[in-house]
Amino acid sequence: MPAEKLTKQRLIHIIVILTILSAAFFWRTYRYSAPEQLSCDAPCQVSIEGQNTQITSGEAADSISLFPAQKSWSIIGHSAQIEKNQDGQTKLTFIPENRDQFTLITGTHKKYIIHLKNR
Repeated sequence: MPAEKLTKQRLIHIIVILTILSAAFFWRTYRYSAPEQLSCDAPCQVSIEGQNTQITSGEAADSISLFPAQKSWSIIGHSAQIEKNQDGQTKLTFIPENRDQFTLITGTHKKYIIHLKNR
């Protein structure tokens, strides 16, 4: 297969794509923050994004509940259910595979690794 000539349009395309990829790499590197490690005895209360959140065992066997929670919160590797009470506050409930810890991602993409003792 013969090599193609490098035209001005192709060179501009390569430079634009390289610039976009470089910008994405540096932006992600700049915005990176190490996950915050939290540990407590269940049931407990921890501060997540400046909000006191209670972590308790849920009504279902082996489930964990976080209250109050935000709709934008998610648990890595689990499908969490979000419920609202009469006051409009949300509660996040899930069943963890690992009984000792889970990872919470907030709406600002900050990670919290929560270690539960004596669970």
